[in-house]
Amino acid sequence: MGDNACGSLHADLELAAGETRSVTVLLGVGRRAAGAAARARFAAPGAVAAALAEVTARWHANLGALTAASGDPLFDSFLNVWNPYNCLITCAWSRAASLVYNGERDGLGYRDSVQDLLAAALLDPEQARGRMTLLLSGQESRGNAMPVVAPFRHRPGHEKPTDLHRIRSDDGLWLHQAVLNWVQETGDLAYLDREVPFADTGSATVLGHLRRAIEFTRAHRGAHGLPCGLDADWNDCLRMGHEGESVFVAFQLRQALAIYRDICLRLGRAGEATWASPLLAETDAAIARHCWDGGWFVRAFSEAGDVIGASSCREGSIFLNPQCWAVISGYDRGERGRAAMDAAHRLLGSDHGLHLCAPPFATVPCKEIRAVLFAPGTKENGGIFSQPQPWAVIAECLLGRPEHAWRIWRAFSPAHANDHAEVRQVEPYVHCQSVHGRPSRRHGNGRLPWLTGTATWAYVAATQHLLGVSPDWDGLRISPCLEPAQRRLTVRRRFRGRDFEIRIVNGATGVGVAELKLNGSVLPGDLVPLAASEASNLVEVRLN
Repeated sequence: MGDNACGSLHADLELAAGETRSVTVLLGVGRRAAGAAARARFAAPGAVAAALAEVTARWHANLGALTAASGDPLFDSFLNVWNPYNCLITCAWSRAASLVYNGERDGLGYRDSVQDLLAAALLDPEQARGRMTLLLSGQESRGNAMPVVAPFRHRPGHEKPTDLHRIRSDDGLWLHQAVLNWVQETGDLAYLDREVPFADTGSATVLGHLRRAIEFTRAHRGAHGLPCGLDADWNDCLRMGHEGESVFVAFQLRQALAIYRDICLRLGRAGEATWASPLLAETDAAIARHCWDGGWFVRAFSEAGDVIGASSCREGSIFLNPQCWAVISGYDRGERGRAAMDAAHRLLGSDHGLHLCAPPFATVPCKEIRAVLFAPGTKENGGIFSQPQPWAVIAECLLGRPEHAWRIWRAFSPAHANDHAEVRQVEPYVHCQSVHGRPSRRHGNGRLPWLTGTATWAYVAATQHLLGVSPDWDGLRISPCLEPAQRRLTVRRRFRGRDFEIRIVNGATGVGVAELKLNGSVLPGDLVPLAASEASNLVEVRLN
């Protein structure tokens, strides 16, 4: 229940009448000689101005990769400036600078850093490539990932294997979406055949790393044929153990297999696609047999076989993650997907977003569900955890329900919270890790801003799903999800060295492309093919 601390810098100056002085604040890391050299370099105000102009130009180039004019100034200013800036800062620092850790972690948290690449692929593809290769080299030969990769001391091929009891079940499965997104953004299919060492021994192509992650997950399954939870499965407060199973990771595995199959088909490797297809069907069958509770998807199974996140549970009877990922993974975008998201809105909804779970935990043993260590309504114990909010937006877009998607967006959007800043208590231009839920006396208070995976997922949700402009193998896929009041939008997007101005006119439903034109020529479907484009392009879209 504590509040945030603040640090500041203070310069004492005495000025004579009419006198002016300039103060330059330099922040850096390095040895004393490097600091002295920096002071000497920037002693002249002109050098400071030139350096500032250079860094400003670089930032504007990155932030200009995609801009939108939607008619909503809060959405536009946040999407065009603050959200991508938040993404790049989070990617650069991972979570190492967060006060949550107080210096405990001085490297890149694996799962967090891989997800950060989803936004960096568009905003700074070269930086994303280097970071992705580093993280691939943090995967061990058995397919799991190191929990933390420290770039300054990482030695691929020479790291000690991680103790099995410290391995997290979700880490390696984030790679599939990140690699696919980067390759589709850049068009660099050759990267999939690049040889990258494992952390401990041996090496594989990038595609081989993706397969190894799947193999590891399949090698660690429990009684229901679902992936074991291991040390954690994104939710560090759920400890299913090495026999308990995670339904959330089951949906991750399902998505990973579908992505791997589709990549292999794209590369013409029918044998690898044939390997993945029956495993995908087997995963779907296990989910169908064991994970539907009648109104929503359960969250997990404990080592003792007890169900977590079912209607029969007195505490934590429903969790947000599996409802979203049932849709995101492609498992069900029909009746059950809609029912699961309806249950999430009904049982987890609030004016500040969707709660992570409900009701909060109070009596369960903390050995399995450590959320009980938090006050009810905070963080993993029924708080409004921020990262799953854009997952819910994405799920609703995939279901074709724009009113639901935009309502969730506005509930967790920092810009839209500025009218009640005294409640949110977080900068109105940056995402925070979590918001206090209804059971807390601080309901609506935001905590732990800046270094959160929410930034990247919110950017993906806004650009690829609400605006519906996403990279594909052969061009840009256009599939907006708009409310009726949003009549006209313009998106400007840089894609593989070419510029696209995309003008969208809404129809009656706000989903589905009725007509698509590229530079005046009508195109079939919803794909703008790169091969038919020019250096600068006008794309006209009319929705159903």
